[in-house]
Amino acid sequence: MLVRTKFLPPSLLTNLVRRKNLEDYFENLPAHTVTLVRAPAGFGKTTLLADWRKRLLMDGGKIAWLSLDEHDNEPSQFLSYLLGALDQAFEGDRQGATSFLSASGNLAPFQVAGFIVNEVQQLSDDIYIFLDDVHELNSAPALSILYDLFHYAPPNLHFVLAGRPATWLGLSRLKVQGRVQETGIGEMRFDIAEAIEFFRLRGHDLLRLTDIDTLNQATEGWVAGLCLASQSLARKRNVSEFVETFCGETKEITEYIRETVFRPIDEDDRRWLVQVSVVSRFCPALCDEMLATTDSATRIRRLVEEVPFIIPLEGTEGWARLHPLLREFLAGEVQQLPAEELTGLHRRAARWFTSRGEVSEAIHHAIEEGNAAWAVELIAKQSRRLVETAQILLLMSWYERLPKALFEERLDLSVDVAWALTLSMRMDEATKTIADVEAALARRDVPDRKLELELQALKAAFFTLNDHTAEGLRQAEQWLAQGPRDDQFKIGALANVVTYNKLLAGEYDAALEAQVMGESWAAPERSRFTMIYAACVTGAVHEQRGDFDKAIESYEEALRLGEEAGGRRSVPASMPASCLAGLLYDLDDALGAQKLLAGRFDIVCSRTPPTFSWRGPISLVRLHAAEGDMKRAMERLDRLEAVTNRLNFTRVVAACVVQRLHFALQSNDWRQVRHLLNRLEGLRQAEDPAHGRTATTVTNEIIRLGEARADIMLGEARRSLDYLETYVADAEAMGRFGDTISGLILLAAAQWATGDHGGAIASFRQALASALPRRYLRVFRDQRLYLLPLLKGLSASPALVELPVAKQTFIAELLTGAREPQGQRRAEVVSFADAGKSQARAQPTHMLATREEDPPDQTLYQQLTGREREVLACMAEGLTNKEIAGALTITPETVKWYVKQIFIKLGANTRTQAVRQARRARVL
Repeated sequence: MLVRTKFLPPSLLTNLVRRKNLEDYFENLPAHTVTLVRAPAGFGKTTLLADWRKRLLMDGGKIAWLSLDEHDNEPSQFLSYLLGALDQAFEGDRQGATSFLSASGNLAPFQVAGFIVNEVQQLSDDIYIFLDDVHELNSAPALSILYDLFHYAPPNLHFVLAGRPATWLGLSRLKVQGRVQETGIGEMRFDIAEAIEFFRLRGHDLLRLTDIDTLNQATEGWVAGLCLASQSLARKRNVSEFVETFCGETKEITEYIRETVFRPIDEDDRRWLVQVSVVSRFCPALCDEMLATTDSATRIRRLVEEVPFIIPLEGTEGWARLHPLLREFLAGEVQQLPAEELTGLHRRAARWFTSRGEVSEAIHHAIEEGNAAWAVELIAKQSRRLVETAQILLLMSWYERLPKALFEERLDLSVDVAWALTLSMRMDEATKTIADVEAALARRDVPDRKLELELQALKAAFFTLNDHTAEGLRQAEQWLAQGPRDDQFKIGALANVVTYNKLLAGEYDAALEAQVMGESWAAPERSRFTMIYAACVTGAVHEQRGDFDKAIESYEEALRLGEEAGGRRSVPASMPASCLAGLLYDLDDALGAQKLLAGRFDIVCSRTPPTFSWRGPISLVRLHAAEGDMKRAMERLDRLEAVTNRLNFTRVVAACVVQRLHFALQSNDWRQVRHLLNRLEGLRQAEDPAHGRTATTVTNEIIRLGEARADIMLGEARRSLDYLETYVADAEAMGRFGDTISGLILLAAAQWATGDHGGAIASFRQALASALPRRYLRVFRDQRLYLLPLLKGLSASPALVELPVAKQTFIAELLTGAREPQGQRRAEVVSFADAGKSQARAQPTHMLATREEDPPDQTLYQQLTGREREVLACMAEGLTNKEIAGALTITPETVKWYVKQIFIKLGANTRTQAVRQARRARVL
């Protein structure tokens, strides 16, 4: 008797995520004999096939479904179920014909495949046979039947299969003929968009993008892991704490892995997995060396089939790795190994990797073994390559874990470390390292010209990234005049310095021409880091000009290079992500900006040059505010200002203060307005006209535009009118598109406030005419507060009717705030000028600062080291240990150590308690 439930797939959930990235496979089912979906358990293979089956049935397709198990290796049983599945597909449709199962009753098993092929060939319909868990078939007779069916199938017979990665079906010849399409684990993983949809459909609407991204990264898009996380979230009060601690040691994951992976295999295999888990990837030769065995190849092949969390590496013969959740689970087991055994495993792994030139892995295991001197010797062979290929995080993780004295003994290595510290914005440490190298050079009897030039190039980058652009340009031009012409890394880096300075000066053609120096080498020979910076600064040139398509193209290229070099959360990927997010925000693509910054905010703030990337975090602050989440907006703003204040990066500090001023004006907090205006006055910098437009000029422009906003709301718009007219004229003359639009908006608001209604409408129309065709709209929404009187007047004016419909619609949106969250829209914004005309108003230049906040608890503040305060600030931001490690360029193990010290010093048991204690003591 046949078990009828094998002919039906599991019921589909109502909250199913449609896999849009797999749509092409579904659309191409009729064009292929075999469609194979390969992935380990829990990646949604069965659900995907069930969804495809349902959609084909809705289109009237003839569908047979068979769920396979180990008993189907017996040929007669397999054929009985296969024929029964075909009968299910044709229930009542074959017009009196004998069922497949009955008609084949007298045939030998090896004849049945031919019978099925002949019967299907006579039909006009396309027939789809879905075989789930095809990896269960491993007997030669069963696989032979499938082989015949595949190879002799007529054009109207199609097989859709789901199985584990190790499934062998003999499809090579069919692949050559173009009759097979195959999707693997890479396509089956959920990407961030699918993870967002997954949690939304399960009612976790308030889960932050960063939390979703953290869970998706931790599970590597493994659907079963996301399901376990979703079920656990429903029972958790502290969501952030759960997300932070979600790993292979989380209770639900531990139980799942222990029950479904670890316990079913025998003791010897369990011990083997624990020992092998100390390496991030493995092959038979490495395992044989580490474990002093000779059977690793056989064991790996067997365990890949038996253990779903062992993942073969594509494109590498014999190599595999453990899923991060399994490896984290096994980390607990590793701690139970005797210390001598664990040290020996790392020692043998280090030697094996060294013998094969795999230096990075060798360094890691040398450090784990405790052989610091050998590790530093190996690092010295890699350090320059790591800088040039943008693997800064890796170099810094080693630097953090080893005695600094070993680095200081080697000047060439110290210079590479200084480059890494500079490029990851660890400026205090970079300053000390540069000074130490200079002092060491001064003590030498014979000058080292090569090292001196190395240091000069480094200082050019150092000064530029610190916003001391004039000095950075001077150092760069000196080096380019006398340095060697065959050093592609330094020439590329200094070309970026020149390009950036020309960009600030508004010399866009000269800025792009400077890049020719760095492009003298073929792309494979060029440093990845200089290429990423070059693409970012080139994108900034195009963005300034208003050529947004070219800017997006440049930023996306930089992002691709950055993610290839270091992964999604790396410094080289986070910098272009922030640049692109800032532009997408300006183009009114809020969701695109948020996705780019998900999980990257703190890395962008603390480890990427604010020169390029400060607009991304500011955009995220504004988005939170627009959504009504002022608490989150202020937390982000606090973090950005604290980091840039520590870096002494006045330009971004000024931008943060201006953003605070906007919030204060929006909420009619005039006391805070006075305080912030005084802060801006204190940030103003002296300019040297001889240097033209520099970073100092930009800083003062940010400050002056902030003051202009306050003047408009305080009824003193006339005071800023001349400046705004000059600013707009200069921006137009230089071709600074965004600055021109922003300036025109504020000029229009100031002109309206001073009674020049005709001039105000003309300025506003000019801004709209330039911005609307390029979708440069967000600046209007952000400046709506200052435009409201003009918008109200314009809506009642005949001039509105003269405008094109698109402009009228947009003005109506601005006036009503139609795009703002309904729950957060203010009924009206009252300006000081309208609300307090009878009050005596102090002029902004004479406003007194508000009382300063209570100082922090100095005793507690001094107990915490600078790095502990950085970790604490990240904890307050809600970052996971992995995110903190990425943001501060240290290892997760180091983060855990710092967190433990913070707990001890603050008398806390949890992260939430630690942050609360720190805030009470005003340390945060």
